[in-house]
Amino acid sequence: MAPPVKTRNPIVAQGRRLIALAELPPGGVAEVETEDHGTLAVGRADGKPFAVSNVCRHQFAKLGQGKVTGDGCLECPWHRARYDVATGQMIAGPKGRIFGFAPYSKTVQTVANSAAPLKVFPVAERDGAIWLA
Repeated sequence: MAPPVKTRNPIVAQGRRLIALAELPPGGVAEVETEDHGTLAVGRADGKPFAVSNVCRHQFAKLGQGKVTGDGCLECPWHRARYDVATGQMIAGPKGRIFGFAPYSKTVQTVANSAAPLKVFPVAERDGAIWLA
């Protein structure tokens, strides 16, 4: 069963303080509701904090419900498209029996990167938390 399209129980940011590192779930990313930017996918990848827009460019899954992969990418919970959290670029299109068809997957990746990469928000890590910079 696919994760719901809706945001589930986001952590509510306290001003510019997004999330305590101790609050990050095992997947390394969480949905964080901010006053100025709506819900963001916030976490750590390759030892660095990140905050990006929360919606996958493929079929609108919530990226904050995904996971950070071993190679430091943010992976969509539905079809495993992968994003570079430093640039917002989709570096691998969707996977699976239907969506993993190579020409389709590459087309989704190309369109996402040219028309709507993820928005990347500058963040900093301090006092055991991730903050908007």
